[in-house]
Amino acid sequence: MLRLWKGTVLATTFYEVGSGLELKKEYVYIEVNPGQGTYTWIDYNNDGVKDLGEFEIAVFVDQGNYIRVFIPTNNYIRTYSNQFSTSLILSPERIWSSEKGFKKIISRFSNQIIYKINRKTSYSDNLNALNPFVYRISDTSLVSISSSFRNTVYFNKSNSVFGVTYSYQENGSKILLSNGFDSRLHTFHDLRIRWNLSKYYNLRVNGLLGRKKSNSDYTTGRDYFIQYMEVEPTFSYQPSSVFRIGLSGKYTEKLNDSDLNEKAVIRNIGIDLRVNQTQKGSFAAQFNFIMIDYNATTNSSLAFEMLEGLKTGNNFTWGISYQRKIATNLQLNFTYNGRKSELNSPIHSGGMELRAFF
Repeated sequence: MLRLWKGTVLATTFYEVGSGLELKKEYVYIEVNPGQGTYTWIDYNNDGVKDLGEFEIAVFVDQGNYIRVFIPTNNYIRTYSNQFSTSLILSPERIWSSEKGFKKIISRFSNQIIYKINRKTSYSDNLNALNPFVYRISDTSLVSISSSFRNTVYFNKSNSVFGVTYSYQENGSKILLSNGFDSRLHTFHDLRIRWNLSKYYNLRVNGLLGRKKSNSDYTTGRDYFIQYMEVEPTFSYQPSSVFRIGLSGKYTEKLNDSDLNEKAVIRNIGIDLRVNQTQKGSFAAQFNFIMIDYNATTNSSLAFEMLEGLKTGNNFTWGISYQRKIATNLQLNFTYNGRKSELNSPIHSGGMELRAFF
């Protein structure tokens, strides 16, 4: 770890190289108890057969009825691997917070950079094989990769009245399967503004601008390039630490770059309530009214991604949670969630959990 100027600069770095054999994998989806999984099955072609391309990551708890399990094969490929991670934190306020003028302005800013990559390639060129910064998701010599880059700039990070946070993030992944590759890339800009208007009133505005790219060799219908934007203002009233109520709105546009130019427009109006009881528990409730316009068929993997698991037209989602401390080391949790789309009956799901702390 590198530490300079009273902690104004903090840096860490890790690097590792190696070589070996990469096992080609297959995977299957296994049904579990309702709500205990992370995937849902949607019979897109209505043939009753659970094809690999018909499983999606569950958006709602009641949809999570399957888990994905990787199965090893007897096929191997020679690979060269490297892992690299680094972080850099700049905090000028540590030395300039008491200064005036230009230094005082700079002290209001801080920056954090985090980069992680775990890469395996079949490069014959040793220089490229050992360089973690040389890669393209579409490169056929890239066997597998998991990468994450995030740069966050803070303004007035510790200020209790007003602050701004801007982040740029890029997440990429690619895995080798027995029947081809599966790759994903997600990049986005994230702007968050917070403003405490008074002692009781708070305004937050979040904005997202990004793109999602997916390519799959093992099935059809999962290749897409979605560009999206999202704006979400939230106004809340909190007279004390016991009670809080908030009103929010969200506007989202998504466009898939294809011959059909599939486009989705999502408008969301929501309200949430939270009540805390000191040393006893808490109660939370939320309700959302969601209006969705979509110009393509809804019976596809792309539509599930574009519509976030909902349907075109008017949608309603709601939820209640209650947490209660019933003994020194026992906590009881109740949850209930529901949703309804046009022409569909309401779907309800709930659960109870008892936790013991030792």
